[in-house]
Amino acid sequence: MIGTDTQKIVTQFRLSGWSEAVKERMAGGQTVEAFCEEKGISKTTYYYRQRKVREAACTELVRAQNREDGLVPNGWARLAGSEPVTVGESLTIEIGGFHITVNGETDAQLLAKVCRVMKSL
Repeated sequence: MIGTDTQKIVTQFRLSGWSEAVKERMAGGQTVEAFCEEKGISKTTYYYRQRKVREAACTELVRAQNREDGLVPNGWARLAGSEPVTVGESLTIEIGGFHITVNGETDAQLLAKVCRVMKSL
């Protein structure tokens, strides 16, 4: 039986590769059908992997929001000169073509619900 740490590493490795593939398709402007044909995978497999990448991104977003240490989660980058969002300012998050705009008054539970919906797409 594979240990929990090994499973986490394997999962992160797969997600990393799948994330790069999704980014590659989007950056290249290919349709999902053309990309899948080129890579030799089914559209069902592509959409499954895309959903898993989105789920992981949303999970990290919620974790980051709940962190008090100010550290940036793996796979995320803090923009130079970026400061925490304060009331009156807004932040737009783009994940896989979806845009979410939040500000200092955004309800954390609402944001978590939105992330869960995004995971299901």
